[in-house]
Amino acid sequence: MSDLQISLLAIGAVVVAAVYAFNIWQERQLRRRTEEAFARDHPDVLLGGAIESDDDNEPRVEPMINAASPPAVALPQPAAVAGAIDPVIDFVVEVNLKTPADGAALRDDLRAALAATGKAVLAEGYAASSGDWIDAAGGQSFQRLRFALQMSNRAGCVTQSHLSAFRDAVAEWAEARQGELKSLDLEAAHAMAVQLDRFCADVDIAIGVNVVSSDASPFTGVRIRELAEQNALRLESDGVFYARAADGGVLFTLDNHEPMPFVPEQMRSLTTGGVTFLLDVPRVAGALDALDTMVGSAKSFAAELGGKLVDDNRAPLSDGAIAAIRKQLEGILAKMEAGRIPAGGARALRLFA
Repeated sequence: MSDLQISLLAIGAVVVAAVYAFNIWQERQLRRRTEEAFARDHPDVLLGGAIESDDDNEPRVEPMINAASPPAVALPQPAAVAGAIDPVIDFVVEVNLKTPADGAALRDDLRAALAATGKAVLAEGYAASSGDWIDAAGGQSFQRLRFALQMSNRAGCVTQSHLSAFRDAVAEWAEARQGELKSLDLEAAHAMAVQLDRFCADVDIAIGVNVVSSDASPFTGVRIRELAEQNALRLESDGVFYARAADGGVLFTLDNHEPMPFVPEQMRSLTTGGVTFLLDVPRVAGALDALDTMVGSAKSFAAELGGKLVDDNRAPLSDGAIAAIRKQLEGILAKMEAGRIPAGGARALRLFA
């Protein structure tokens, strides 16, 4: 074998290795994006089976499988208050000071100390002139302040030790300023946090509809993009198409069914065996209408691409099956309304993040 042949073989091996490494990198990027979006591992309504709860001895049944609505969970119902802090989802520590002070520095310290929890930390001061609680970051001093730690999100429930550390830090700050402290008992607050987290886990539902090729012929990126834009879906920087409401909120998304994002520069050469429409129920206001629109778009894709609608087990999705899913979705949305955490509302957007 000549030196030239050996060199060509070596170059070819390097090129193949580079392509392989790039594909692995793309797959990891997609996996990371998916894990970030659904960190709680919330169930897809189209998938059957039970889900394990936090208590190993108490299995939690997938709420969307049963035709009847799941039993409601009684959540604490404090009076509505102005401002961003919300006692339904936040552990609140209120401070009354003899001399007005700025709470922004303490809030920043608390955020740094509790960053590992992934929970929001807020601070507000009481503006006596207007009677409103306002953000404490504006450089003003207040005689009454309140600090809040969010009790749950998709990363899970806050621990009692974190609640204790949060309250102790506020107490130390207040004591240095001869202030008085007011908050829930730690055990009661943690019990409330656990109850809130269980409620959220029971309604944290994703509805996925796949459109796959009927005859194993791949879909082209060019055609996918054309159809997406015809259905008011726009490709964004994360490689996913988004359908958005007039206010900018996400209604549903369209992603590649295979482990490769829709990179704009690669759409002309991309081919895939399917696409996935996804509705993140708790984060969508008007989820029933969004479901109808999403299914309509999926059917349009199937008709235009010569595909078929299937679930994640590749079982066909009939109109009857979709109607049953819609009925079950009504029960989930009713439960969220009864719990005063309506889908797509301010509380839901904080909790399901």
